[in-house]
Amino acid sequence: MNQNIKNPIIILGGFLITSEAYNHAKNTIKNISGRQVYVVDVTRGDWLKSNSAEGWINILNKVNNQVAFALKETKAKQIDLIGHSSGGVMLRLYLSSEPFQNAIYNGQSTTRNLITLGSPHQAVKATKLRRFVDEKYPGNFFKHINYVSIGGEVEINSRQTSLLTKLIARNSYKSISGDKNESGDGLVPLSSSLLKNSQKIILPKTVHGGIFGKNWYGSISKVREWWDQINWK
Repeated sequence: MNQNIKNPIIILGGFLITSEAYNHAKNTIKNISGRQVYVVDVTRGDWLKSNSAEGWINILNKVNNQVAFALKETKAKQIDLIGHSSGGVMLRLYLSSEPFQNAIYNGQSTTRNLITLGSPHQAVKATKLRRFVDEKYPGNFFKHINYVSIGGEVEINSRQTSLLTKLIARNSYKSISGDKNESGDGLVPLSSSLLKNSQKIILPKTVHGGIFGKNWYGSISKVREWWDQINWK
C-alpha cells in the first residue's frame, strides 16, 4: 500500500442509504490515511428517482460538485472515488468523457483509484441504466485508472445475517446471476460485485448493508480489512 497518497476521497453511497450511514467509514479512513474524506449528500428522494436517466444526472451532478469542492479545498490534482452498491456502478459512468443526457463529467481526468463495495456490476438481469454502463464501459475500461472491486460473502443462515437477508438472499442472487446458490453479501453475488479485470478483494463474513446483518462494508473493522488489501496507484 502506498502510504504517500494524499488524494482526497469521495464516497458515493448506495440505493436509499443516506450519507450519515457512512460516517464510521469516513472517520475510519481519515484516521487510517490522514486524507480528507467527503460523502456525497444523496437523499432517499434522490435515490427514488434513480430509475431514470434524469435521476442519475441529479446524483452525478452532486458527485461532480463534491469533487470540485474537494479539489479546491485540498488543492489536490487528483481524487479517489469509493462507491457502495449502485453508487459504484454510477461512478463508472462518471469517469466517462462522453455525453450522457447532454452532461459530460470526464471524471477520468481527475480520478486515480475507483473502489467499489458490493456493486452489482455484471448481471444477467440488470436495470436498463446499469446494463448500459456495463456494456459501454466494461471492466477496467479506462486503463489509466486503478479499479478495485470488493465483494462480501456471508453464510445466509448464520447468526450474522438479519431476517431480511435470510428471506431475500437466494432470490436476489438468482435474479442477478441466475444462480441462487452462489456466494455473496446477502444481496449481490460475487460474480456481480467483482468487476472484470479489476483488483478483486473478497471479504468473508461481510453483508451488503446495515439492514442485512452485522459487519457490512462500512463497519469499522471491515473498512480496515478492505483498505489494507488495496493496491493503491
